[in-house]
Amino acid sequence: MKEELAQRLLALVMEWDENRLAQELPRLDRMARFKYDEYQQFGPGQKFLEALCLWLKQFATKAEREIAYAFVRDRVVFVSAADMRHLVESSFPDVIRPSLIADVANSIGIAPHCITEVVRHPDYQRSLRQTLFLGLSDGSRMDIFRRAASLDNEQVWQAYEIGKPKSAGMLKDLQSALGDTNAQFARIVLIDDFSASGISYIRKEEDQWKGKLVKALKQFQPNEDASCLIKYSAIKMHIVLYVATKAAVDYIGDKLATYCKEQSIPVPSITAVYELAPDMALASLRDKEFLALVDSNSYYRTRPLDEHEAKGGTDTIKRGFAACGLPLVLAHNCPNNSIYLLWADPLEVGSARGLFPRIVRHREVS
Repeated sequence: MKEELAQRLLALVMEWDENRLAQELPRLDRMARFKYDEYQQFGPGQKFLEALCLWLKQFATKAEREIAYAFVRDRVVFVSAADMRHLVESSFPDVIRPSLIADVANSIGIAPHCITEVVRHPDYQRSLRQTLFLGLSDGSRMDIFRRAASLDNEQVWQAYEIGKPKSAGMLKDLQSALGDTNAQFARIVLIDDFSASGISYIRKEEDQWKGKLVKALKQFQPNEDASCLIKYSAIKMHIVLYVATKAAVDYIGDKLATYCKEQSIPVPSITAVYELAPDMALASLRDKEFLALVDSNSYYRTRPLDEHEAKGGTDTIKRGFAACGLPLVLAHNCPNNSIYLLWADPLEVGSARGLFPRIVRHREVS
């Protein structure tokens, strides 16, 4: 009954006759059932079709509603929980393990394509155990990652900052496992779910380096909390992102190269398990009509940028953080790099309604 009411509301909002409704409903039903209904930030009892009706209703004219509907039908990209889990479980065998094999093969003088011979060698087992895996956010899903990769619990940590007690415990467990009281970790792998701009990872503000990658590296400097775990001057680090744009990968790589040169440490490598196509972002020619709605003050908000949004270097966030202009939705939360009309908070006074409302990481208290 609730689904039938939503269908009737959709026909009313869009001013569709029975033929048009019959044409569009099967497509919408598949979109909802296979993916969109699982969006985790919908309100209690709400599903995609109800959210779509309310979202479309805010547009002033039938022509605008048709433009907005065409955008949802043809351009929105939704990464489901199953999609993300597949990327989490693929990251070790497809990205991290080949890198370890190549390094060990080079050190023991075996061709890297002789995989079985390399992974059975004691040096590979030692190298694997001397790799520390850290999550850069709760989206890194380190519990799923650890089980999929069959790793020791004491070499995987859900956060990128490690206190002294935990560091000491990890080192003691490593030395016990290897039977070597002088052993340290040889490689750090930092893992996260998504990046579109890379700005939150590393940036320079007023001649000061900031971002979570900078924090992650600094803790391994001499006399810092995690300095016992690895030799800072020879630190080997690999950053793995489950989903990322090429722009983010390039930006992070360029900034890290500069930072690491200043620190006189090796430059980390960075890999996206799934790299988003550059043409996914909304483009002026292809998406001209919908971008006119996106850029309109009528479908934005009255509140100015907060200090976190301002780091993106734009005057508004209509096209998302750092103007990334993505039509992307992740099942657990819509990224703020996507257009504002996708993730706007419908409860915010003076704001447009988002189709996939976002839970923000930084909330100001007035």
